[in-house]
Amino acid sequence: MNAISDIETFSQRLRGGPEALGERSVELYRQFLRGNIEEVLSHVFPLFCARLSAEQLRGSIDDFLAGHASSSPEFHHIATEFLCFSQAGLPADLRQCLEYEWLLFSVEIDEALVTPPSTSEVTERSVFSLNPTLACIDIQLDFAGLAGPYAIFRDARHQVIRKPLSSLDRWLLEALRTPCTYPDLSAEVPLDALWTWLKEALAIGLIQRRDMPAPASDAGRPI
Repeated sequence: MNAISDIETFSQRLRGGPEALGERSVELYRQFLRGNIEEVLSHVFPLFCARLSAEQLRGSIDDFLAGHASSSPEFHHIATEFLCFSQAGLPADLRQCLEYEWLLFSVEIDEALVTPPSTSEVTERSVFSLNPTLACIDIQLDFAGLAGPYAIFRDARHQVIRKPLSSLDRWLLEALRTPCTYPDLSAEVPLDALWTWLKEALAIGLIQRRDMPAPASDAGRPI
C-alpha cells in the first residue's frame, strides 16, 4: 500500500465512526480531533452549544467529521465549515443562533482597519462612511433576549458591538452605503435629529468620518 492510500485509509477511519477505528491509536487520535472541534465550537458558538445536550453536541461533531471534508484545519475555517455543513439540517431557531454567533466571530476577526473617532469639528466637508466591519442582521432569538434588526461591528479598540437598529438607523445606514457629506444627509433628515445621530454613531464607531481638503478660500464651515 502506498503512502497516499495509507493517508486516505487513515482519514476514512477517523471520519467513519467507532466501528471503523480499528487500532487504539486511531481511536485516540479521533478523540483528540473531536475535542479540538468541540473547543472551537464552544468558543465561537457558545449559545448554540448551550442549547444542545452533551450527546447532541457529540453527535453533531461526529456527523461533521463523517460528512464534511474540511478544507483547512485553521480555527476560523473549522467554525465556518461547521456552519455551512450544519445549517440545512437544523431547526430554524438553532440555525439562526449559529448564523448570529458566526457573524459576531466574523466581525471580530475581520482584518479591516477601523479608525478611532475624530475629535475635530464636523464641517460641510466632512464625509461619512460605514464602519468597514459593519454587518446587519434581523434575528429572533427569544431565549437570548434578542429580537429585531441589529448592527454588529468592531470598534477601534477591537470591541465587538451589537446595536439595535431604529428605523432612522436603518435609513441612514442604507444611505451611507455610498459615502456622503453632511449636506447630502441634511437634505433628507431634520438637522437636530441628524446631528444627534451622527454624534452618537461616530462615538461608538458605527460610522467613520474623513474631511475633504478645503479650497484655500474656504476652510469649511463648522456645523
